[in-house]
Amino acid sequence: MTQAAVAILILLASIVIILLGYNIPKGRIILMSIGFYMLMTGAFASYSNWLPQTRGEVPEEARPVSTGDLDKMTPEQLAEMGETIIFGKVGGFTERGIGKGQCPLCHTFKAGDIGDRAPNLIGIGKRAEEEIKGPRYLKPDTVQTEAHPGSGRATTAAEYIAESHSCPSCFVVVGFGVKGTNDRESPMPVIHKPPIALSIEELIAVDTWLFVREGLEAPPVSAIRAAYEKFIPEKDRATVTQVKGPEPPTPPGPPIALGTDTPEQIIMKMQCFICHQIPTIAVAKFGMIGPVLIEGHSAPKRLASPEYQARLKAGKATAKTPKAYVMESIVHPNAFIAPAFVLANNPEVSPMLQDFAQKFTFGALEKLADFLLTLDCNAAMKDGLKGPPQESVDKVCGPSGKTAEAPLKATQLLTTLEEQERDN
Repeated sequence: MTQAAVAILILLASIVIILLGYNIPKGRIILMSIGFYMLMTGAFASYSNWLPQTRGEVPEEARPVSTGDLDKMTPEQLAEMGETIIFGKVGGFTERGIGKGQCPLCHTFKAGDIGDRAPNLIGIGKRAEEEIKGPRYLKPDTVQTEAHPGSGRATTAAEYIAESHSCPSCFVVVGFGVKGTNDRESPMPVIHKPPIALSIEELIAVDTWLFVREGLEAPPVSAIRAAYEKFIPEKDRATVTQVKGPEPPTPPGPPIALGTDTPEQIIMKMQCFICHQIPTIAVAKFGMIGPVLIEGHSAPKRLASPEYQARLKAGKATAKTPKAYVMESIVHPNAFIAPAFVLANNPEVSPMLQDFAQKFTFGALEKLADFLLTLDCNAAMKDGLKGPPQESVDKVCGPSGKTAEAPLKATQLLTTLEEQERDN
């Protein structure tokens, strides 16, 4: 039976019930009420089926674009590919989507936007030409001054952008270095290596979009390719020989972490590895923006800290147990910001993404919290994680990785807090 037929049957049934109510005085009110609601339901269902219907079709598979094809593509076609890599699809820029390149996690792209993690990329094409002439670039004081031995430094705008992708710490824009390094080290990952691992072809498309979207003439494909080949040794170049063109439209809305997902799947969906180092997760070895996620050690310690207790007393934080603290830190990151990661220019706002409350089911949130609470200093040491300089694993755990007196006191204070909570 079709939906239209069901709607008509509802209308007919409602008329019959109304007529019965009219002729049966004792049940008139009930029957007339039921008939009226059925009449409204049938009317809305009929109207919905009267509207033109559309049928979703499976989109055609994106056409693979080989390395040779890039030279034959127009700048506009390359820019579309670049927008897809950055934002997930053509048109993703206006929606602030996140694609394979994951650039919007840290960078902003619109006039007036101020990023806490990385510079706004408005005007990067022209700004790059100025940066390579400045004294900070010409006399670098950074932890790394060449992408690899003998590569040299950038001499053109195309080379500057390529170098910033392949050697982020070769030059750090003022104010965007890893906290505590005096802008000598960048928190940005090397994006031609895992976990992002863009190929040179994909990087060419991304760089072309940076120029084209502002109405500038993009450097030729050959010039951008040569720039990346200058800074990326052949052994480190992605083995991908083909990249896809613009992706077909994807369903609206962000990815959602589900209770049926494994902790690793949740971490991959939510891209936690971009900012955090996480023991036992293969791709999460490079994050320099947030703390190492060893919550079995850190959560009790942070929860018992004077800083957290002050937030609790002020009503800005609510957690009373380590698990509640971890869950709160994900969906309400501004409730408490680890002191080493407080932004000087915006101390009440966490550098962490603010929309995870809309991206997690409760089951997924619980599952991720339970998993993170199994990770401790020993797991971090076993994986060889160093952590960001402002809160290194050695600083958090001690050189041996053993929990010292402070966490013991934290545990004692938590016990007291839990007893007080029970008494209340």
